[in-house]
Formats: sequence, structure tokens, C-alpha cells
Amino acid sequence: MEAMYVNKKSAWSLQTLSPAWRVAAQEAWSAYAAGTVPVGAALADRRGVVVAKGRNRILDRAAYPQIGRTRLAHAEVNALLALSGIDLDPRTLAIFTTAEPCPLCIGAIVMANVREIRYAAREPYAGSIALLEATPYLRSKAIAVVPPQDRLFEGALKAIGVEFHLRVPGPRLAELVEACRIVRPDAVVSALRLHREGRWDDLRRMSAEDGLAEVVAALD
Repeated sequence: MEAMYVNKKSAWSLQTLSPAWRVAAQEAWSAYAAGTVPVGAALADRRGVVVAKGRNRILDRAAYPQIGRTRLAHAEVNALLALSGIDLDPRTLAIFTTAEPCPLCIGAIVMANVREIRYAAREPYAGSIALLEATPYLRSKAIAVVPPQDRLFEGALKAIGVEFHLRVPGPRLAELVEACRIVRPDAVVSALRLHREGRWDDLRRMSAEDGLAEVVAALD
């Protein structure tokens, strides 16, 4: 079941999300608190039961059964790796990811034979859902795609993504921030304001539930 669309910031909490989205959100927040790219993912069966999860670990040390300290350690890849040894048909699973999957993760999802992708936040810089239509092979998989359904959740995810890039700047900092501004200018404004106010350090020390609720409340 998809997360309900929420109109009022005061009504939003992690508990408004489905179980699979709650797990993905918690994984994203764990990645954020650990100082790596704030993306989380969960795999759920047709009943919505979470069977595997993963988070971005590209700046982490390696942690079995997930991979870390490598540019391949994306949340979706780690969630798919966590399926190893689980006796389930991957075609019956959906992957819930907090960001539109990049080319690496689209490829991993396709090759793992998962047939449904749900993503919580648009990613105009690296998001690659369009690749699913790029070749006859990819189209033959007929992977269902569910785009973002909760505007407040998306806004909070984009805000923490912007803050990560501000705190761990790279050569494409300006491009990444501007790409976020295309889809969620409010999230960029809020992230920059919280950055100037020095509030992000305190937010990262909160639980996922409290931290995300604070970020949602701060959205312009």
C-alpha cells in the first residue's frame, strides 16, 4: 500500500508511511547520520512485508552482508544483496527506495529480476527510471514504476540530500544543488536556512522519526 498523501506538515510523521516506506526512511536516515549519501531502500512482498533492506554505504567501512567503502555501495544494491539466501521469487517483490534509482541501481534491479520500483523522491541529476525504456531487453521486463506520492516526505529527503552535499562538497556541488532546485526549490531554501542556522548537527543526532519530522516542519 502506498503512503497516504499528506497536506499538513503538522500531521506528518514516519507513522503516516507504510511499513516498507518506514524501513526505507529509517535506512536513509541511518546513512545520513553515518555521514554517507542519505538513501535507503527496502524490498517488500505482495503483502507489504519487508524481506530485505539496505542503505548507502559508499563512505562506510565494509559491513557484511552489505558492501561499503566503494562507489558501488548504493542502497538498492545493498538491499538486493540482502536477499541472498532468502527463498523468494524476486518477481513478486517491490523495491522501495528513497531516491529515484541511478543507472547502477536500475541495472541491479533489472538483473535481480525485481519487477516493481517505488521511489519517494525525484532525482533530476542521476535518476534513471527512463532507462527502463532504453532497450528491448529492459522493456521486456515490464517493470512497474510508482513515482513519489508524498510531497512532504519527498521534500524532507531532498533537503537532507542538499545538506549532505553542502557538508561533503564535491566538484559537482553546484550542479547537484541546482538539480534539486528544479524539482523542490522549497527543500533547497530550507536546507540552506538550516545550514546557516547550524541546526543540522543536532538533527543528525535525532532518531529518524524525530529528525524527519523536524525537517518536514522546516520546509518552506
